[in-house]
Amino acid sequence: MADFQWREKVKKIANTAESGQHVPEQAKSFGIGCFYVFFALIILLLLFLAIGFIQKEHYIVACIVGILCISGIIVVRRIISADQLPK
Repeated sequence: MADFQWREKVKKIANTAESGQHVPEQAKSFGIGCFYVFFALIILLLLFLAIGFIQKEHYIVACIVGILCISGIIVVRRIISADQLPK
């Protein structure tokens, strides 16, 4: 009996999360802010790795890591400049 109650609660939560109508704007902006901070930390880590590889004269690996860093920056800029994210 309790399993059906939990199943209904999970369905209700899933429907609410999919529609996004009942999620407060403050929670949405907090989630997007956390996403940006996480992505910025990853980009900074890749940048420091690229600089370290250049200092150790590993230029091929530094180019690969630099390309990953630049692609991460491009992805974040596209997300920021997007009018509305597709579903």
